[in-house]
Amino acid sequence: MLCFCKPLYFSTLVLLCLIFINGCSDLDEKKAEHQKKGMEYTVGENYKAAIIEFRNVIQIDPKYAEARYQLGLAYLKTGQPQKAFNELERAASLDPSNIDALIKTAEMYLIGKNLKESREKISKILEVDKDFPDAYALLAYIELAENNIDAAEKSITQALALNSEESRYYIIFARIMSEANRIDEAESALKKAVEINSESNNLNELAAFYMTQKNDYEAEQILQRALAENPDMPEAYLSLAKFYMNKGQQAEAEQNILAAIAKKPESADILIFLANFYRQTRAFEQAEKAYKEAITKSNKPADVKAMLAGFYYEAGKYELASIEVESVLTDDAQHNMANLVKAKLYIRDRKNTEALTILEKCIKENPRWAEAYYLRGVAYLQKGKIQLSLASANEVLKLSPDNPDALTLLAQHLFLKRDFEAAKNNSIKALQQTPGNFRAGMILAKSQLYLGETESGIKMLLEMESYAPDNIEILYNVSLAYLAQDNILKATMTLEKILDLNPEFTPALVSISKIFVQQKKPDQAIALVRKSLQKFPENPDYLLLLAGLLDRYGSSPEEALALLEKAQTIDPENPRAYTMAANLLVRTGEIVNAIDKYKTLTQKKPDFVEGYMALGTLLAETGDLAGAESAYLKALGIRPDFAAVANNLAWLIANKSDPDLGEALRLALMAQNAFPEDPYIADTLGWVYYKRGAYQLALTQFSMATENRPDMPTLRYHLALALYAEGQIDQAKAELVKCLETKENFPEHSEVEELLKKIS
Repeated sequence: MLCFCKPLYFSTLVLLCLIFINGCSDLDEKKAEHQKKGMEYTVGENYKAAIIEFRNVIQIDPKYAEARYQLGLAYLKTGQPQKAFNELERAASLDPSNIDALIKTAEMYLIGKNLKESREKISKILEVDKDFPDAYALLAYIELAENNIDAAEKSITQALALNSEESRYYIIFARIMSEANRIDEAESALKKAVEINSESNNLNELAAFYMTQKNDYEAEQILQRALAENPDMPEAYLSLAKFYMNKGQQAEAEQNILAAIAKKPESADILIFLANFYRQTRAFEQAEKAYKEAITKSNKPADVKAMLAGFYYEAGKYELASIEVESVLTDDAQHNMANLVKAKLYIRDRKNTEALTILEKCIKENPRWAEAYYLRGVAYLQKGKIQLSLASANEVLKLSPDNPDALTLLAQHLFLKRDFEAAKNNSIKALQQTPGNFRAGMILAKSQLYLGETESGIKMLLEMESYAPDNIEILYNVSLAYLAQDNILKATMTLEKILDLNPEFTPALVSISKIFVQQKKPDQAIALVRKSLQKFPENPDYLLLLAGLLDRYGSSPEEALALLEKAQTIDPENPRAYTMAANLLVRTGEIVNAIDKYKTLTQKKPDFVEGYMALGTLLAETGDLAGAESAYLKALGIRPDFAAVANNLAWLIANKSDPDLGEALRLALMAQNAFPEDPYIADTLGWVYYKRGAYQLALTQFSMATENRPDMPTLRYHLALALYAEGQIDQAKAELVKCLETKENFPEHSEVEELLKKIS
């Protein structure tokens, strides 16, 4: 048996070896074939096909450095920098002698501000070739970024010693000299670069230098020379256009952009440049037309559609923005720019949770996307998450210290802290970089109004209105500015325009009603609100407004109470409906009967959560705080997320003689998370912060509450307390004066007078 098995075993083994060898040979041949095809496609500039071939090579041999290197270059050519970096990084690790892969990854690290990693790559290059001039040139950039001027000069000098005919090195040398304020040497270096190579890039560098030196004549001459030497290059026209744009010579800028398009009419990029120019100069129709034409010529039409959506958003055409966004996301749900605009639309609609979901994904995929961090900060701010919002602003500043979005967000925080001068300065800086920045413009205008620069504030608002004529936020602030000037006629006309555009914009109706009351015409105020309520009978804000007017100036408390009870039914989460009803019942002497009614109702129906809410509010009004707390706790036991109950219980606990401020904070935050824009909930959270001694956090919450309801003296009083605690005495005094100007008999009236007397 054994004699026959041995030859059989041996022959089988030989056969397997032959198959293996032949298989390896086939794979090597396939690898070589794919590599060859990839190189042929590269030479023919068909980079997409080349990518497929090089990926086939890597599938066969993942450690083949040359294929990864070529794949990285192909990714660069197709505008996929992250994929390019990954492949070039791997190629350099597989083949440390590939200096080009090392230098490119070093450059990418530098662009990403990862200076340490870039420096490490340069060290590896110099280990391979200690006389490689590009390595020293790149090192000079790193030293300059770290403000090591002497070391930067030493590195670029070494690069020039190795290759004195490379114009790029003189450009780097000039930048270092400019940073060292050795202006004459910078100019000489730039002229040397042009002498070696008068390509448009070098001429542009020299022109930019002259612009920084305020020598516009020389800058224009250089750019005209670049155009004369390159009359068929669109880039030369665009460089001149940028110069005229900076000078404010819009006609000349437009002329050169159109000339660039004439030279290369198939270019979507130049059309986008034209669209952005029109966008900046607020020529809406021309910008829209240019974007739409660019879409038809672009290799990536979805990207241009996303730009158009962003343009529509900035122009206040939110419905059009939404249409373009959905058009892009229908085909590509992961499109980053379209998702960013969608997040903006969510933020505008106060759907901050939905916006944050999108933005977190954007940031995860693009960790250095400053605008995504900025929008995240805005969403957090609208949710009342002040510290998270500030953290996002600081993330933007780390990425870009002069980022206009970050400056805008910081201006918003400074405004809420009532540091109007700093808010104004930051918004001005943001607008200098992005003149069409709506948010920065609003902060600037509002800061000017608060600083008493009323004419400047109104001028800014009217300028913004000319660009977005139907924007409610702009119009409402215009009306407030007119009221500050006592220009009642213009204020009323503006408020009426707002209500024509949006008949359910409560602050406008409140403001007009207040004007009638101040003019001793409460009947007209009541009639106006009745008319609005007939159109929108389920609007809880209008129910509360009419109930308040009837309670104060009417003769039918029963009707006012009925309106408040209806508001409670429609919007049971609104704590004010319960508080107003309790106050009215106290004044009419009916509170005891009301308490008995709700006690009976809750006994018959133990799960009547709104009944416990009403009962708690009534008991608190009579001073039975223990009974109120018990009723609130029963309501939360039935429904733990009842925001109105959480708000009132937080307030009650915070005002105890020995308060559990931790529990009060938990409840207030829960209420605010449910209703981040409710001014009364913001006021409660601010009060808890105030009691905890966190005056800056309190100040921001009180400021947000007052911004939403500037007509409520109690909210202004709390704001004044926080300002006083923060040492902002003049601001506190101004708020106290505004409290007393209302002429209303609010509960804290005597306390306001006492504090104002103390400050004065």
